[in-house]
Parts: sequence; C-alpha cells; structure tokens
Amino acid sequence: MNTLDAIVNRKSVRSYTGEPTSKDELDTVLKTAYASPVAMGKYGDVSLTVISNKELLQKLDQNAQQTFHTDRSMLYGAPTFIIVSAKLVGSPADNSAYSNGATIVENMNLGAVELGLGACHIWGVIAALNQNQALLKELNIPEGQTPVAGMTLGKTTETYDPRKVDTSRIQTNMID
Repeated sequence: MNTLDAIVNRKSVRSYTGEPTSKDELDTVLKTAYASPVAMGKYGDVSLTVISNKELLQKLDQNAQQTFHTDRSMLYGAPTFIIVSAKLVGSPADNSAYSNGATIVENMNLGAVELGLGACHIWGVIAALNQNQALLKELNIPEGQTPVAGMTLGKTTETYDPRKVDTSRIQTNMID
C-alpha cells in the first residue's frame, strides 16, 4: 500500500481477534515510532511502554472504566497497548509533548495499516491512568515523564478498504 492510500484508508479499529501480533510485526510498528519527528530533536524526552501482559491490560481497562463510569472496554480487547510518555514542563510548551505523542501514535497507526493490523489512538485510558499513581508506578513509566498518548494494537478481521474522504469535513480557510 502506498503512503497516501494508507493515510486515506486508515481508520480506528475497535475489534480484535485476541491474537497478538508477531515479534516482527511489533518491531515494524515500533520502527515507525522511532522514525517519528520529535520537537527540537529531544528524543530523550519521550518513551514507549509496550504492554501485552493480560493482567496489566485488564487493570488499565478497569481503571478507565471506573474513571469514566462505564462498563464498556476502553481497550476494546486489544492484546497490546502502547503508551507514549513525554517530559512535561508545565507551560504552553507542553503542547510539543502532546504533539510528539500524537505524531508517534499516528506513525504507528500507519504502520499498522500497512501490515493489516488493527490500531486505535486511545486517550481515555491515558487520562484515567494519569490519575492513578499506583498504576503509573506499576507500569514503570520513566521518572519525569507523563503518559500523553496511547494506541491499541492487534490482529483484526477488519480491513482497510478504499474510502472517499469528505473534503468539507474540516473547515479550511484559504488565504492567498
């Protein structure tokens, strides 16, 4: 699949077979993360936590369900959850940290599309996680970093079919 097709056909996958990705597939998806741009080239300010441990995934999901008062799985049964953490400085410059997280997740999403894997950018589980110091500690998030983005990953029966993009869905102001 070429890059433009991967971008246009990418979608949020919320159904997984439960079968984990292979080591090669995971390595390829992680390679797309490592290829991501990071503000000011400060790669030491970001980290990835790859979770495939079923008990930890269940704890993350239950924590998010309790935080948001829902019984719906917020990890959708994915066998892998990847957390992007970044150093926050407590100023408007933190936008860079969140942008780095989003860019890394989108690169991984596109890698998943290429491999035919399911992936979904996840925010609710991250927001809930940041309110649970014990769970943060259990995940061994690097000191001085905060989870800023997450992505589910796994095998799916869904496909990435060609789709027509509504070009009016985002207001665009052209200034000549």
